[in-house]
Amino acid sequence: MMKRFLTVTILLAAALSLQAKVYNVRDFGAAGDGVQIDSPAINAAIEAAAAKGGGVIYFPAGIYSSYSIRLKDNITLRLDEGAVIKAAKPTAEQGYDIAEPNEWDMYQDFGHSHWKNSLIWGIGLKNLKFEGKGLIDGTDALSRGLGRQGPIAEANKAIALKECKNVTIKGISLLNSGHFSLLLTGVDNLVIDHVLCDTNRDAFDIDCCANVKITNC
Repeated sequence: MMKRFLTVTILLAAALSLQAKVYNVRDFGAAGDGVQIDSPAINAAIEAAAAKGGGVIYFPAGIYSSYSIRLKDNITLRLDEGAVIKAAKPTAEQGYDIAEPNEWDMYQDFGHSHWKNSLIWGIGLKNLKFEGKGLIDGTDALSRGLGRQGPIAEANKAIALKECKNVTIKGISLLNSGHFSLLLTGVDNLVIDHVLCDTNRDAFDIDCCANVKITNC
């Protein structure tokens, strides 16, 4: 029954992806030169797609230096071959989203208790997809510990999703992702396929999830 459910959902997601409008991040001001901070342009593309019910956020080849990327419902991040989302080092003026409050902090480690202090994050969303042959690279930027907190924070995760539904992560690679490459908590209907992960701490942390299928990783 679970296998049939996953198969139907995957086919439905694939059909929706084919019909979805494509938003090229360069059309929103992303430079992809590894110097300019491109997360404002990426988030603008996500907001534009979300306003129309969702879509594909397309990254052509290039290095997209970024702080926090905030997902919305019905969003696909499609990384073309040669496309890199590169975690940027925080400065005194700019950095990642601060960790949201969690009243249960005292009972588990900080890394498992927060999601917004990440390179890419989403909470309470549905129909998310990461696809393509590109790379998410946290080298020398994502923290392996708590990370600096305050008005400007460090990030300690590459992708963090909490209480989301219908999530597919396929084909991408992750490198040196800090505390976690993937922190997936309370995700229902999760598919991870053909993901290459080479990191210096946790790779996949999958907690309190249901209907999970991981293959070819």
